[in-house]
Amino acid sequence: MRLKIAAKIILGFGVMTAAVILNSVLISNALTESRKTNEEINTVYTSSVELIRELYSNISDSRMLIKSWVHIDKIADTPDKIKLRELHDRNYNYMMDSLMSLSKRWGNDTLITMLEDVNISITDTLFPKHKYIMGQLSTFVSYEDPFVVFEVTPMVEEKGEVMEATTSALNGIENLLVRHEALILDKRKEMVGSLDRLRSFIFVMLIILIVAAVAISAVTTLSLSRPINKTKNILLSISKGILPNITLKEGNDEIGQMAKALHLVVNGLRQVSNFTQEIGKGNFTTEFTPLSDDDVLGHSLLDMREELQEAKIEEEKRAEENKQRTWASQGVALFSDILRKHSENLEELSFEIISNMVKYTNSNQGGVFIVNDNDRDNIYLEMSSCYAYDRQKFLNRRIEVGEGLVGRCYQEQERIFLTDIPEDYIKISSGLGEVNPTCLLLIPLAYNDRIFGIMEIASVHVYQDYEVEFMERIGESIAATISSVKSNVQTQMLLEQSQQQAEEMSAQEEEMRQNMEELRATQEQSARREQELVKELEELRKKAL
Repeated sequence: MRLKIAAKIILGFGVMTAAVILNSVLISNALTESRKTNEEINTVYTSSVELIRELYSNISDSRMLIKSWVHIDKIADTPDKIKLRELHDRNYNYMMDSLMSLSKRWGNDTLITMLEDVNISITDTLFPKHKYIMGQLSTFVSYEDPFVVFEVTPMVEEKGEVMEATTSALNGIENLLVRHEALILDKRKEMVGSLDRLRSFIFVMLIILIVAAVAISAVTTLSLSRPINKTKNILLSISKGILPNITLKEGNDEIGQMAKALHLVVNGLRQVSNFTQEIGKGNFTTEFTPLSDDDVLGHSLLDMREELQEAKIEEEKRAEENKQRTWASQGVALFSDILRKHSENLEELSFEIISNMVKYTNSNQGGVFIVNDNDRDNIYLEMSSCYAYDRQKFLNRRIEVGEGLVGRCYQEQERIFLTDIPEDYIKISSGLGEVNPTCLLLIPLAYNDRIFGIMEIASVHVYQDYEVEFMERIGESIAATISSVKSNVQTQMLLEQSQQQAEEMSAQEEEMRQNMEELRATQEQSARREQELVKELEELRKKAL
């Protein structure tokens, strides 16, 4: 039984509709798989990489903290000692527990074994050495014990037990991090490959639709051959990868409806092709309009774009945060080394601090003002060192309490952060002339609730929050070192005064000894003279008789 043209067309459209539905379902499934892969990257592997990087940063910081415990911090509850205890008591356990929980979803026994090896190297080797040193130097008195200091100092020197154990642990963490990053890259390549296969599938389905359209045109009558031939030519162009401008006349009959449907298909495919190409290039801001509210493919593509865009933003955010943490960690190591090497001379220490701080923070100039409290009734601040100040600013070395921003910062014992700086306060000079700084930061150098000085630093750019936090953090270490230096200077002055008094007493004793000898000689001479007078009186008496 031969089918009528209308029936054949209906049958043809049924086949095409089924193909479109099948195409949409398969594409939707492919996008769902891609979304699952992306979710797996974000929730499992990316979170694992963040924790591994945080673990690496904490273990790396522990080198400076344990050195600080041995060489610098003799007081029990300094910030560095508290941070090291927190790493042992809480932070490390939290990070390792989180990683162990995530490792159950890795599906890779080698990575799990590497994580367990890292945990063993830290808990069984590195932390016991830390705790041994912390136990040996647990009190201020223990730092005065030369045997204890002689025992633990080599452990934290270069190639010492603690440094070797730290390096070994960091190597294990770094290997684990590299493997995870490679795994994330493979997953993303897999997801991109899936999208490429999706694009190929779309074009395959186009070919199927073309074959269906040609089959329908073959059974139409001569009255339908012209519009069908036009449709055929258009579909043949599409089969060659060309999406032409369609000029078929649309109507209410079957041919018109087919033309209209073809218009929608071609335009939709053109949008899908352009959209997927832009997404493949990383352009997630590309606009895309679904064909309708029920367009499964269109909405799936939009969901994919949003998820990829969010993943890119999160990755950029994490990269920036990691960059800031690395910058701060390197800065702490740099200034810890400066404080350790220049702890004998206060002016030399001040210059090294402010010059390196200006350079490290890309500032333009700065100065360090030290509190002079030798006379408790006349406390003032004096400039100990400066970097790139103009001559007029440099000459004003003494600042009274409450005078200017420096004096006010000391009086209020709080930082001052200005972005609206008075015109005549400070100038930044360069080969092009002088300009006012955009940002001015004054930080009180406080240690144990006592202000030892003020650090003033200016720049033509506004400091970010993490830069201000870094400088405040370094300020605490600077204050501790200044306190130590001033104590050493005061002790030296007292020692010199004691030596001078001892020399004066020795000179007085020598003078008294000489006076006693002269008095004794005088007494002996008087006694001899008295005996001579007695003899003369006896002789005169005898002559008188």
